[in-house]
Amino acid sequence: MDKRLVIEFAPGIAFVLGDALGGIWIGSAFAALATIIAIVLRWRWDQSLPWLAISIFALTAVLVTAGFFFNDTTFVKISATVGSLAFAVILGVGLFFKPSLIERTLGYKLKLTDEGWLIMNFAWIAITLLRAGANEMVWRNASDRVWVLYNGFSDFAWFGLFFAATWAVAWEYWNGPEDEEEEA
Repeated sequence: MDKRLVIEFAPGIAFVLGDALGGIWIGSAFAALATIIAIVLRWRWDQSLPWLAISIFALTAVLVTAGFFFNDTTFVKISATVGSLAFAVILGVGLFFKPSLIERTLGYKLKLTDEGWLIMNFAWIAITLLRAGANEMVWRNASDRVWVLYNGFSDFAWFGLFFAATWAVAWEYWNGPEDEEEEA
């Protein structure tokens, strides 16, 4: 397993662990620390800053800080929704760039037709909106404990869904030599 993938899941696991040790606020602190460590590691490994992770961290930090100030965990619970919606908007705006933002991000690994990149964008937007809706449903209808577990561990399932959509689009719209397809 790629070390980058492992650190992508670390904040969620840290959140669940922190919540178990001291509640949502401690969980949020653990997740923030894990995210900072992940950002530093990605910078060290890749020699570039992971801007998406940084922007989501900043957004989450603002919401969690507001929640702590107002002593209202709702701010923590909606941070996943707001982050997902922001990501969907970024992907949508990215469609106006040539190449699109998703192609700039994944183009080093995937060789797709223009139609493939367009479909990939819409698939990722749809999954991201579904993720936002799922978070809203869970935090509004389940106990805090269930929401914490959902928030901490659902990233594995969402990653799987993004991977499956990406694989399906790449399978159908591959635009590179066959030997490159096998390496991807």
